[in-house]
Amino acid sequence: MANVDNPRGARPVKRMDGGPVNVANKWSVDSSNGTAIFLGDFIKLEADGYVAPAAAGGSILGVCVGVLGDYGDLTRRYLPASTAGDILVCDDPWTIFEVQEDSDSSALTFANIGSNADIIAGSGSTTTGISAHEIDSSDIKTAVAQLRIIAAVPRADNAIGDQCDWWVMINEHAFNDVATGAGV
Repeated sequence: MANVDNPRGARPVKRMDGGPVNVANKWSVDSSNGTAIFLGDFIKLEADGYVAPAAAGGSILGVCVGVLGDYGDLTRRYLPASTAGDILVCDDPWTIFEVQEDSDSSALTFANIGSNADIIAGSGSTTTGISAHEIDSSDIKTAVAQLRIIAAVPRADNAIGDQCDWWVMINEHAFNDVATGAGV
């Protein structure tokens, strides 16, 4: 059965040592950020100390796992563009995330485990608040890139091929330059 094409950003699933994910820190977004932030977006640290959604290439701080209170609008599920606010970011450099590949005719295979890739920063849904960030499956390389491919998610409804879900680690992490080496 073919995988469902359902981009939903990244979701923390465990730590590299097998322990549970229990780290999310509050980070601030300033109103000069011109891109909305959705749950599951890869997040970068900016030079001014604020955070913003990451794009292909460059270091990543972590993944947005929560948008903190706008008590005037309790239905808000994302942080709109050009809006100052606070988000929760899973920023532990040893976290493994589940994320879908985009599969633009170059689906990942088992041979890609240990390789690196950049992200595709798709625009999330303002209805659900869910990200559309994915692995750029046409960008697999041994050179340094944003993500390190760890394994295909071991789930009965996940087959190697287009739109496969993968476990990845942030390879170019803002706080862990040890992990930014070349892939295998």
